[in-house]
Amino acid sequence: MKKFLLSILMGCSLLEAAAQIAFTVNHGPYLQEVTQDGATIVFTTSRKAFSWVELKQHDAPEAEAVKHFNSKDGLKEAWNTFSSVRVEHLKPGTSYDYRIISKEMRSFQPYKVVYGDSIATKWHTFSTIDPQKRGGSFFITSDMHFDAAKLEKLLHAADYRTCDAFFYAGDMTSYIDKFEIPFTSFIDTSVKLFASSVPFEVVRGNHETRGNLARTYSSYFPKKNGKIYGSCLLGDVMVVMLDSGEDKAENHWVYAGLNDYDAYRTEQAEWLKELVNTKEYKKAKYRIVISHFPMVMSQQWKDEKEWVGWEDAIRKFLPVLNKGNVDLLVSGHTHRYFFHEQNVDGNNFPVLEQGESSAVRLELHGGKVQFQVIGVDGKILMEKTISKK
Repeated sequence: MKKFLLSILMGCSLLEAAAQIAFTVNHGPYLQEVTQDGATIVFTTSRKAFSWVELKQHDAPEAEAVKHFNSKDGLKEAWNTFSSVRVEHLKPGTSYDYRIISKEMRSFQPYKVVYGDSIATKWHTFSTIDPQKRGGSFFITSDMHFDAAKLEKLLHAADYRTCDAFFYAGDMTSYIDKFEIPFTSFIDTSVKLFASSVPFEVVRGNHETRGNLARTYSSYFPKKNGKIYGSCLLGDVMVVMLDSGEDKAENHWVYAGLNDYDAYRTEQAEWLKELVNTKEYKKAKYRIVISHFPMVMSQQWKDEKEWVGWEDAIRKFLPVLNKGNVDLLVSGHTHRYFFHEQNVDGNNFPVLEQGESSAVRLELHGGKVQFQVIGVDGKILMEKTISKK
């Protein structure tokens, strides 16, 4: 009897604790894969819910807002806390307003659904990609390793408000073993400053392949094609994002026999060969590649003879990139800022390692490729103008 009463009391305590957690959108919303005609809006709720997005052209009356749901096989997504809603058939170079509507679901039985509180976020504004846009100002950083405070300092140091696009080049975390980690490491900071109105793109680092939830990483950044690697055309700028995988041999003890990156990089190299031959790629005025690994390796790492995965990435990607008229490759991984001139190690394009306590402000204007490597304190650590080919 005592055990029975104790279990009832514990159950009541759990219910009271849950009731004290406010029903809210607790992460996001943040934008992903914004194109000329669509965008994905991602967010989470503090309790299980039925949620959707309302969208209208910028400054149109609320009565014109259209509801968008994440539906699959005839069912609207529900009884979940993580949501991503794709909106399509939008106009290029056009501003839109959106908000999240969510209804708490207190019970979801076969023939009875009990709703609780309903919430609506404020309206946010974003713009679809303008195909006529020329050049741009890009923010790129990597290797934050859980340090969201450092990321915020770097965003301010690089004057993020005047940036057109944001790219994270890997190892923003050190591993993933909790659902919250990508949020606390960099997504929440991005939302706080810009990501509800301007998307960010993520390139996976080798540390994001580690941890028992690493296989969920791509779900935080949904793409229509389901891949982590990819490309985006931002006006006349083609950005290629490569997923380098792990840096050591597949049979290294730390991977416990669970990696298959050699085959994955081969698959990716075949995709890259097709990409550099597309009309979109060839017509672009600027071609920027973002990869966690540099596609060159300094002698100090060659001498260590341990970085088999990194060497595999170079062997498979570099020959394709060398034929792709690349203007600049920006990488992380080495935790230093260092510039490789073209033609120093089999690379016929320049490579920038951007460091782990710095960020890159990349300017593409007037046919010039210019960058500044900026420290946390705002000091310019390196700057260069690259003549286009």
